[in-house]
Amino acid sequence: METTIRSNQTRSTNRTSQATSTTTTAFWDKMEFNRFGIISILVVFIGCIGGIAAAYGAQDNALKIALIAFPTIISLALVLAVAPMRAIIYLSGVAVLLDLIILIF
Repeated sequence: METTIRSNQTRSTNRTSQATSTTTTAFWDKMEFNRFGIISILVVFIGCIGGIAAAYGAQDNALKIALIAFPTIISLALVLAVAPMRAIIYLSGVAVLLDLIILIF
């Protein structure tokens, strides 16, 4: 007794494309590669700007000190947590922007 099994299988392939361009991907890859150099610059820069803003811009107001301290500490916590560089740089930018706004006003 001879049995032949025939199975017809269909193959389907899905091709996905990313919406991001290669230049932004290359930029963030370069930032991840240079992580330790960028982080050391950010820690010094954020620490100095935050200290100056806390000393001269927020002497008498607890809300201003909180607006300086929280983004600064969270960005430094992201550095310690080895978060993606995109998150570290964005939050560091927010921290520096808030520091400068409080220092100026």
